[in-house]
Formats: sequence, structure tokens, C-alpha cells
Amino acid sequence: MTLAELEKHILGAYAAETDHPIEGDRSVTVFMRADNKKWFAATKNIGCKFVDVDRPGRIDILNVRLNPRIVKTLRAREGFKPAWNMNQNNWITVLLDGTVADDEILSLIDSAFNETGIKGRKR
Repeated sequence: MTLAELEKHILGAYAAETDHPIEGDRSVTVFMRADNKKWFAATKNIGCKFVDVDRPGRIDILNVRLNPRIVKTLRAREGFKPAWNMNQNNWITVLLDGTVADDEILSLIDSAFNETGIKGRKR
């Protein structure tokens, strides 16, 4: 799945907005819920060395915000890395190099969107 396909899916499937939070760097795209402005995913094309991929060049990545228990489990699997430039307890980096199946990526995005939803008030 390419970054363009991913962005098209997210904006078509969810009430989401995009932002480019790094001034002068439009390669970082953050996806946030339209209702509460919470970030649930982010994409970037990054140097392989920054995500501990042993090859030269660059790689597309997706960061998703998930339940910490899920994050911990995913870290042990191929295609997943500790979150690049995010809180590593709540975020995981997914390599968009074909290692992780597209349907699993879409499922993770769905979980991330739901994880950041508006919570009910505690009594």
C-alpha cells in the first residue's frame, strides 16, 4: 500500500483531517479525528537507518496509536518497529514495504481511530 493510497483510504473511511506539523516538511502527514482533533495515525518517508532497517535508502512508514498491550505484542513481529518520533508505549511504526498485509494495516488504522475516540465521562 502506498502513502497516497493510505491517505485516500483514511480520508474516505473516517471523519478525519490532515495536518503537516513540521514547518517546511510536507512529507510528514498527521491524521486526526475531526471531532476531537486527536492524532490517530501519521505517515512519512524516512531514511531506513532511522527505523533500524538494514538497507540503504528510504522507506514509507505509518505510525498508529494503539492500546499499549497491542503495541507491545506487535513489536515482536516482522514489519513493526518501535514508534519513530512518538511515545513508544502508545504508538507503533508499521513499515509500508509489503511485510505487513494491507488488510492488517487497515485493521490497525481502524483500531487507532477507535482508540482515540471521545470517551464517556467518568463518574
